[in-house]
Amino acid sequence: MRRERSTAQRRETIVLAALHCFVEKGFHQASMRDIATQAGVSVGNVYNHFADKDALIAEIAALEMQELHPLLEALEHAEPLEGLLRFAKRYAAICMQPDNVMLTSEVIAEAARNPALAALFAKNHAVLVTVLSRTLTRGMDVGALDATLPPSATAALMLDAIEGHALRAALFAPKTAALKRANEDLATLLRKLLTQ
Repeated sequence: MRRERSTAQRRETIVLAALHCFVEKGFHQASMRDIATQAGVSVGNVYNHFADKDALIAEIAALEMQELHPLLEALEHAEPLEGLLRFAKRYAAICMQPDNVMLTSEVIAEAARNPALAALFAKNHAVLVTVLSRTLTRGMDVGALDATLPPSATAALMLDAIEGHALRAALFAPKTAALKRANEDLATLLRKLLTQ
């Protein structure tokens, strides 16, 4: 039991080190040696847990989905419109975290060159679209949301709006007041878009 816990802790340390290196140097420039040094383990130890950098990136994509799971769970049980607006606020806050801004920028750049990496993060996006679409459909069914909107396309555009808004706000309007105003503007826009 203790050995399993130690193995899990070492694996987590390596993943956190990889995240740090990817944010600081980018996927291309960060080497397995850099990750090992950051984690305080040998390069061989990193390879004992992860076959290559792609395996580490896959682990990070899985962790991203774990982080979003509580938001999606809450959305599934919420009143549709308020649930969607709450999801947008909470998801934007996650996207605006400095490390997430850097990692998102890196993922976007690398995804254009690496179809396998693009596919990993596209799976996460597809899960978000599915849950948002279900919530939109529920809202349409009870008359709370505009029934003429196509659910999947609306869900995808919502994500684009939230992620793009978060990225721009974090990069170009980093003052707290500007971020708060930007979030309020996003909520107003989504409410107008989603209701009749």
